[in-house]
Amino acid sequence: HIRRKIQKLEEEIEDVRRIRQIQRSKRVKSRIPLVCLVGYTNAGKSTLLNLLTDAGVHAENRLFDTLDPTTKLMETEDMGELLISDTVGFIRKLPHHLIDAFRATLEELTFADVLVHVIDASDPSFQMQTEIVEKLINDLGAAGTPVIRAYNKTDLLSEEELPRAREAVCISAKTGENVGLLLRAIKDALGRAEREVSFILPYGDARLLDMLYRDAHVLSAEYEEGGIAVKAKCGAAVCGKLKKYLPEEPKEPWED
Repeated sequence: HIRRKIQKLEEEIEDVRRIRQIQRSKRVKSRIPLVCLVGYTNAGKSTLLNLLTDAGVHAENRLFDTLDPTTKLMETEDMGELLISDTVGFIRKLPHHLIDAFRATLEELTFADVLVHVIDASDPSFQMQTEIVEKLINDLGAAGTPVIRAYNKTDLLSEEELPRAREAVCISAKTGENVGLLLRAIKDALGRAEREVSFILPYGDARLLDMLYRDAHVLSAEYEEGGIAVKAKCGAAVCGKLKKYLPEEPKEPWED
């Protein structure tokens, strides 16, 4: 009976992985940047997701309260659309069999454009927790992804107790304090993740060329009969604004 139950759970995990693979392919084609929230358990990831996207995700102080990650669309003025994804909370000495069980959830980290490491700055052990999470990020193969440390729950700390670190923002997901600074840090990180794109920009939207020269690296811009043939290196945020002009990528085999 136990073996049958294990087999059923393993099949369900494989189904989750397959569905997420299809969803990921569609997201890549839409060119919407993905921001993953990671952190030690109960650091406030779900609360931050609710603040950013009005997701209405249940947030409670319980171990593994978020097992199936929630991904929500967020509209921003200067970055276009973003996808914000919550993930399972990490713990100290996370057993390998649990890592395997959660891999369908955790592997999303390796496809993120930016990781926001949410840290409970009010916890006396936050430095140890930070090290544990960053080691697991490396173990999962996401070491090359830009990481922003978001020291959360700073509404519980005095000015003297606030952490000081580079590539970090002190926030309160509960009160909304400094969330604007976090979004600015996300924008900066997305801008550093560039890729080369080629597309035709209609003359009716030629004003976007000024934005490209300002926020991207324009390699060439040729004026043709049907529009401006542009080749540029763009960050994820700029690609998000241009997604309707970028050519569709070929279908994956599982989409036929």
